[in-house]
Amino acid sequence: MAIPSDRNVVQKEAERKLKYKSLYIEIKRKWDLKCTIIPVIIGTTGIVTRSLRKNLETVPGKYSIDSLQKTAIHGTSHIIRKVLQCEAGSVSGGDHRWFKRSTRKKRPVTRDIHIV
Repeated sequence: MAIPSDRNVVQKEAERKLKYKSLYIEIKRKWDLKCTIIPVIIGTTGIVTRSLRKNLETVPGKYSIDSLQKTAIHGTSHIIRKVLQCEAGSVSGGDHRWFKRSTRKKRPVTRDIHIV
């Protein structure tokens, strides 16, 4: 699965097919299995290729192209939000952290105090 910019969706689909062609050949030759390459490419704003719906019909089970598009859009908005927060922090004099530190709660430090 890939999420390129919207203008590169068709190019990315061809690139993925070419990338996995050697794996396809190896699986077919080594285990004598029938397989297909199904690239799932969704643009940053949810654009899909024309062949995606047809290709996904061959996959058994339930799936929703709408939920895949929604996931891609949420990922894009998350990246944009993080970049804008970082830029706003650098303008206001904040530190330049791209990623949030661990959200795990720290254990309180307990010390025995002996008063004499």
